[in-house]
Amino acid sequence: MRKPLIVLAIFVAVFLLHFFTYNLRSEVTRDLEVYGLSLQEISLLKDGDLILRHGYGLVSDGIVQTLNEKYHVSHVGILVQCDTCEYGFKVIHCVSQSLYPVDGVQDQSLSQFFWDSQKNSIIVVRFKLANDSTRHLITKKAKEYLDRHVPFDHEFNILDTNSLYCSELPWLVFKHVFHVDIFGDINPKSLDHLKFSHFWDPRFFDVIINHQK
Repeated sequence: MRKPLIVLAIFVAVFLLHFFTYNLRSEVTRDLEVYGLSLQEISLLKDGDLILRHGYGLVSDGIVQTLNEKYHVSHVGILVQCDTCEYGFKVIHCVSQSLYPVDGVQDQSLSQFFWDSQKNSIIVVRFKLANDSTRHLITKKAKEYLDRHVPFDHEFNILDTNSLYCSELPWLVFKHVFHVDIFGDINPKSLDHLKFSHFWDPRFFDVIINHQK
């Protein structure tokens, strides 16, 4: 009985060592990189735009490898115009407490979002059904989820909106505000509702900035 336990203990130790070493390498790379949008690109941003990125660490890389999409993206947030914020914007997004100090829907400076983005990974898209007179409704709804401190959905259950994962937040905002389901008829048991390709679907979005071309 003892031998299987020893083997299991060694396996767990090796896995944890790999996990922490992998993330440490990612953090070192992140700290050395200087990356973000240019001032010209920032001038193109509008309230309610979505910003996507490939983050650092084992979890982010695992998401990218599992979904295997055209663009390597692991996270999405909603840009919110903010007169007192650096660059004039902040980001409302939903993140697990395993990655950030706060769990669930939260806001973050744009510069921090840049810092957590792998080089040449940022994409910005704009919802086609919104215009200059209705765009603020996107961020108004996002702020409601922020004020409610909606927790992160660790089960990635699209049928339960009491907790949310990152791409579920903008999906729900567009669904409530514009009565459009950008995910469509999706089998909740599949990975389709986790894919980021919905956010560059030309039926619903214009790509404003793409560093992954």
